[in-house]
Amino acid sequence: MSKQTEAPSKEISTLSVASKKLYSEEVQAELAELQSDIDILLQQLQSLSSQRLTAVGSAQ
Repeated sequence: MSKQTEAPSKEISTLSVASKKLYSEEVQAELAELQSDIDILLQQLQSLSSQRLTAVGSAQ
């Protein structure tokens, strides 16, 4: 059973190493910045959605 739980982590580790070899440090930095921007936008969207649900609920 432990072999099953170890396999995914090995795959993730291998993919992480492979992605580091595929992209230069500059591209990795750019991807990290884009991921950060995506996270911020997602938080804003969730906040606006929550505010909208609150406004609709209090209007009824």
